[in-house]
Amino acid sequence: MAKITDAVDPGNAGGSVLIPEIPTLPNRPVTFQCDKCGEVFTDREARRQHVFDHHPFKRPQLLVGSRMVKERGEVMASQFLPADWVIQQAERIVINQQDVSSQEASRQLSKIISGFHEVTLTSADYSVTYQIEFDIPTETQLLAVEKTFNMLIVNQPLESERIAQFITVAKREDGGRYYIEGISDFLYGVLAKDQRGGTSLNRDDYTAKFHAAREALRFMDRPLANLIKALVNFNDNAFSEAEILAPGGQVAIACRMLNGLRSGKHCPPAETRTASGHNLPVDTLTAEIMRFCSLPLAEQREQLPQLAHLASKRLTTDHDRVKIQALAMNTCWEAGDHEQAVSWARMLRHSPLFETLANRIIEDVEND
Repeated sequence: MAKITDAVDPGNAGGSVLIPEIPTLPNRPVTFQCDKCGEVFTDREARRQHVFDHHPFKRPQLLVGSRMVKERGEVMASQFLPADWVIQQAERIVINQQDVSSQEASRQLSKIISGFHEVTLTSADYSVTYQIEFDIPTETQLLAVEKTFNMLIVNQPLESERIAQFITVAKREDGGRYYIEGISDFLYGVLAKDQRGGTSLNRDDYTAKFHAAREALRFMDRPLANLIKALVNFNDNAFSEAEILAPGGQVAIACRMLNGLRSGKHCPPAETRTASGHNLPVDTLTAEIMRFCSLPLAEQREQLPQLAHLASKRLTTDHDRVKIQALAMNTCWEAGDHEQAVSWARMLRHSPLFETLANRIIEDVEND
């Protein structure tokens, strides 16, 4: 039987009321049951893996240009050919409440240029509904945005007022809304990261701005859009994805070098200066890192102290710091200063990106 205990009643002028004490139940382990076969697991991840391995279901998927379409909030700002629209594992396809075949679905989706549209894919085990906004500008409108960018942004001091002016002028064409948003979000992110150009954004806002830019340009296949997405991926240390989007110039050279270091290989720098830059404003650290990657070894050794100083600064982001540490480690190793290379390697021995090469360098020197 539950005990009765005294407790103060705040509405009873200091009196007391009797509150039954709820008996404490013994702790029971939390379990997770498979709703297919009834097997019980003590770990949610173990149950998920069990379902994946033993009870696979066919979940329909919608892809465009080899990329998966999100179920909610997807925006199509570029037009794709019917062959680019791929529907997988769907036994029934419904577009805007109308049943269609797979071939007809691809044809219809390739022709839509505006408005909100709903696509439902159904298999024996699953039904998925995609809500997609189509806002596809004309080639003339896209070129007008790029012309405004070249006129107001390229080779000009990057400032908040100039970005606002770019937005105002570009919008006069009444098209390319997501193109304008993606470009301007990236530029605002550059200002936020560097804390310059009269920005009112906090420094930590740059990540949100960069990612918003990448999202706005996700399905846009234009050189400028791809370069912006590449630089955002480079900022996030997604080097392979960045190189695919920008296969030439400084971005590609930096990606190839850092990807090589990530795979556990030393990367000899170029014998001479390589690759010209691009006309897209970038933050100071990204510009410095990419420039360093394109230098020959002699110049890398000469400028390494300056780069190393950036790694020690409080405002240097973790993503940039680990890139700088990896480049410093590689430069010291290639220059024959193995002790200094080990010093940098010890900072990276637990890095998910560069631990393989770091531990290899440490072992090579210790076992020498």
